[in-house]
Amino acid sequence: MRIREEQIFQSSALESGWVLNPDISDSGELYLDDGFWKLRTRDVADKSDFPERSARSMGSTERDPMWVGIATGPKALTKSEAREMINAILLSQLRRQTILQRSYMTVAQFAEHKFIPEFVESKTFFGRIHYHSILKYIVNPEDVDRIFQAYTVPRRTRLRPIADWPYLGHLPLREVQPETVRNLTSFVLKEGYSTQTVAHIRNVISTMFTHAAKEMCFGGENPARPVQLPKVNRLQQPILSRTDMVRLIKVMGYPEREMALIAIVTGMTVAEICGLRWKRVNLSDEETLTSNDEVVPPRTITVREEWVRGQLIDVAKKRQSNYTIPGSLLPFLRRLIGRGEFAAPDDFVLASRLGSPINPSNVLARKLKPIGKELKIPWLSWQHLRRFHRDFLAEFGIGFQDQMAGLVHAVSSSELDNAAEWRSLVEMELPY
Repeated sequence: MRIREEQIFQSSALESGWVLNPDISDSGELYLDDGFWKLRTRDVADKSDFPERSARSMGSTERDPMWVGIATGPKALTKSEAREMINAILLSQLRRQTILQRSYMTVAQFAEHKFIPEFVESKTFFGRIHYHSILKYIVNPEDVDRIFQAYTVPRRTRLRPIADWPYLGHLPLREVQPETVRNLTSFVLKEGYSTQTVAHIRNVISTMFTHAAKEMCFGGENPARPVQLPKVNRLQQPILSRTDMVRLIKVMGYPEREMALIAIVTGMTVAEICGLRWKRVNLSDEETLTSNDEVVPPRTITVREEWVRGQLIDVAKKRQSNYTIPGSLLPFLRRLIGRGEFAAPDDFVLASRLGSPINPSNVLARKLKPIGKELKIPWLSWQHLRRFHRDFLAEFGIGFQDQMAGLVHAVSSSELDNAAEWRSLVEMELPY
């Protein structure tokens, strides 16, 4: 018996590249037997397995009749109702078999062939960027970048795979259990990532498996649902001391040193720092004009753009601001522009060796986190650096810049005084 629902399942399976061969015969006979509706079916050999033999030469095996329902009495089923019940039974069997077969897809295959083209593609640009960023914690980042080439603007900055990271991409969907997701979230927390980042990871996994269940690629409980994350009391979050900051900056290199210094001295966000271009920085004692005739006051940084998930976007008007460049930060900025490369007005203040903006996620994973772990500060993040600025400002008030000048002087390295040596240090860094 071929029903319309079965044809839909078959068509969907073939379009997805997953061969569906249900153990349900194409024909059956509904008959009355001793007051009950029963279905007699036969198992017919699959012709695709025997191309050299004709359908007539292949045998068939009669199954035991399937009991359908009562045919007599007050609760008797009509023949039409019996057929509907059979359709429901066959449909349920076909659904289970479809889920069983499709659930052998790996998480990476499902992301590439189902989740991203069917679910993520329908999101807004920034929604796609969000999934692009978070999926890199779940599936090998190089695979995610390759898959997303058709759905987002190509990014010159890449997040490389991290050794020992418990990626889920190689696992079949059927093998992903709550313990699997819990292992990933626990690992990310131990690496020092924020609870908010881990929540994003868990939520994206949950969304993936919700879509997998809808597409009959997964059966059972969503493996991300039982996973609980610790609640963070922001008032009790660890804070960086002045001693911590001195220790950190002393062992930092380019570009995390400059990012940290700009953050703690000015209070700029990491997105504003990475999106900062030289035309927005005035190191002189006189006003300058940008290409669109905007005045930049002396020794001032004007924030008009930010680098967000691989895109340079305008900041909201209410967040446009000017930051005075204090004497403690001025030498570092002059060294940067003195490199000779990427010093044009539209060049980025912090640039990779290719001139592209610095990727804060890459720097966080490959530089900031390892430094934090080495110095027993595994929770270190860009947010903690910016909070240090706020705490320091609240503590010293009008004497903030004097205190900051003393801190910067304590970590200034004589090896960076020479522009040639500075350039060689930058060239030794891997591209971001």
